[in-house]
Amino acid sequence: MKKKLLIPLILLMFAVPSYATTVYKWVDEKGVINFTDDYKKVPHAFRNRVKTEKYLEEKPSSILPQRMTAKIEEQVETGSYDRDYRSKQLDEATLNYEKAREELLKEGERLVWHRYGSKTQYQMFTAELPGISQRLESYREQIIKAKAMLDEVTGETQEEDAVSSSKNEGTQTDFYGRDGTWWKERVRPWKEQLEGATQSYEKACESFLKRVEGLGPFRWGGLSLTQYQMISSVLTELSGQMAEYEAQILEARGMLSRLSKEARETGADPAWLE
Repeated sequence: MKKKLLIPLILLMFAVPSYATTVYKWVDEKGVINFTDDYKKVPHAFRNRVKTEKYLEEKPSSILPQRMTAKIEEQVETGSYDRDYRSKQLDEATLNYEKAREELLKEGERLVWHRYGSKTQYQMFTAELPGISQRLESYREQIIKAKAMLDEVTGETQEEDAVSSSKNEGTQTDFYGRDGTWWKERVRPWKEQLEGATQSYEKACESFLKRVEGLGPFRWGGLSLTQYQMISSVLTELSGQMAEYEAQILEARGMLSRLSKEARETGADPAWLE
């Protein structure tokens, strides 16, 4: 009797424990159902539609210390939160920066419109410049920090998505047999115009803003009326350049939007236009 009881006890001692594994499931743009136990492998475009299922599996013996294992599990659980949090930080800092920059541009435009005004008028128009400049610099620093943190979190996933996209590019065509290479060449000149015009606009805009910010320390005097008028004249020229680049940007965006619509209507992969 004792031997009969001893055998089950020995078997129970060496039984392998079980644990639940989370499996992520999603349906891609082709209707194919995909599974993975690694959340990082789920493409960004489908993460808001991913479903989770738990499966009971045998738990292998771990050679990792208990603290290290807990740390790895914590990183997996908090990875998505960190990415969303950093992305939100970047969006907020960028929005605040754009608002402050818009304020500074408006102050500069006032100087352009009143370039033949009096010295007192110039001093009134520049009274708010130091405060706006301080906010602008603060938001610049926040953007740089948020971008660095976000790149750290998302760099690996973006690289995987890019490799996956390049693999699919040459294997598909639209309704007329045109592949990703054809579509990339179609959008290339407009993307180049958009990039070039945007860079030129930003360059002119930065020069404009620096000229305006440079007037801040002289808001209570220090410059003659002639000096104010000369600076205002330069701002007028830069403002004209910015308007020209804005027109080129709008043209390129309009064409890219039209091509994007055409691609959707002909069954082309939207990723080919990116």
